[in-house]
Amino acid sequence: MPVLDMSDETAVARYNDFVRSSKFGQVTQDLGWAQVKNNWEPRYAYVENEAGEIVAAISMLLTNTPSGKKFAYASKGPVMDMTDLDLFDQLIAEAKVALADDNAYLLRIDPEIAFSEELDADLHARGYETRNRNVADEGMHATIQPRLNMVIDLTAKPDAKETLDLYPSKTKSKLKRPFRDGVTVRYANDQAALDAFFETYGDMADRHGISHRPKEYFERMQAAFPGDGIMRIYIAEREGELLSTGVGFKFGDKIWYMYAGSMDGNIYYAPYAVQTEMIQWAMDSNVSLYDMGGIGEASPEDGLFVFKRTFVKDDPREYIGEIDVVLDDATYDELVRK
Repeated sequence: MPVLDMSDETAVARYNDFVRSSKFGQVTQDLGWAQVKNNWEPRYAYVENEAGEIVAAISMLLTNTPSGKKFAYASKGPVMDMTDLDLFDQLIAEAKVALADDNAYLLRIDPEIAFSEELDADLHARGYETRNRNVADEGMHATIQPRLNMVIDLTAKPDAKETLDLYPSKTKSKLKRPFRDGVTVRYANDQAALDAFFETYGDMADRHGISHRPKEYFERMQAAFPGDGIMRIYIAEREGELLSTGVGFKFGDKIWYMYAGSMDGNIYYAPYAVQTEMIQWAMDSNVSLYDMGGIGEASPEDGLFVFKRTFVKDDPREYIGEIDVVLDDATYDELVRK
């Protein structure tokens, strides 16, 4: 039965090798993500082809709800070609087996696949619920992961070797500015780099009056992904003064810029320098995509969109949103359909 036995070291290594080598892989589907989200319970399932090779996998994390039932979430999963809905059905059947003893009312999945009315209809026809445009009025946080993402397709300019090669002269001038002003950028994934990131991250959150994750969360992240092969912290400084940071992950066929921070005052456009260097990481790694993450709306009134639009000259990608596998209709009616 393709439900991952965590006591079988060979099976665990084989599963993680598939997740890390697949072009559909996501860092939140890696086994290490359960270490980051250590207050959730992990479950894993997969499908093999006739040759015994893994062709689809799903990493799920469970948490308790006030209803007494558990909520299962496969963040940015599954790891598979989502255009093959027959394979998806097979994987979900295995996922249900993995969750059979967990008293879960729902498995929620949010793959990074483009929204289309045809796909939405096909999913409904197969018995799945979806949450996408029907909850769009709630904005960026209507779904767990934003559905509108700013993503650079690096394959669009295959001859580009440096970040500046991607852009017209006006943008190039803007991106050169921090470097002309003496900003330097380096990367690492050690304690000193984490300390620098958290200083900027906490300072920025405090300025804007928003909550932020505790430092321990990022320490677990660093422990789960040591070295700089998957996780990097980029640090922008000027004359030894810390200005801005960014945290990114190289996984699957992309680099995902996940967290950032900046200090108050004149920071000499340091966040632009951080992005320039992180995009260069993606280009040097020969991945297809550089993902700057979500936005609320593609509007000049949205500051996040304006910043990301400097780098992503295309429209945001609209993903299918959340695909819900309902395991208990009564609880789902109470908590979701209400």
